[in-house]
Amino acid sequence: MEQKTILVVDDDPDITETIRFNLEQEGYQVLTAGDGASALGTVRLSNPDLIVLDVMMPKENGYRVAKIIKEDQEAGRLTKKIPIILLTARNLKDDPEREKMFMGFSHADMVIYKPFKTKDLLKRIHDLLM
Repeated sequence: MEQKTILVVDDDPDITETIRFNLEQEGYQVLTAGDGASALGTVRLSNPDLIVLDVMMPKENGYRVAKIIKEDQEAGRLTKKIPIILLTARNLKDDPEREKMFMGFSHADMVIYKPFKTKDLLKRIHDLLM
């Protein structure tokens, strides 16, 4: 099986490094970016298999980055559909209606609320890549 490439985007270097380390231990190739603008450049150059994307970042927030990626996919500027996992501290688990609206607005395939367990993130990544 070919090695999958995951782009991790977060302006907190500790979070980025923790996720990167754990993904590499699972055999993934990992690219990182510290802001939304860098993330878009990396996506267009490397066409990753999945993106883990923080919401609150400088230069472009995660919502905008996800929207631009989806637009690029629809316009054929990207060669494949790239699943996006959005990381957010805004926890809506207790409000299913708002969570559903949020998912539609976010342009993400999945949302994970901070703080999160690394093993939960790894399982969701694995599930999306299967």
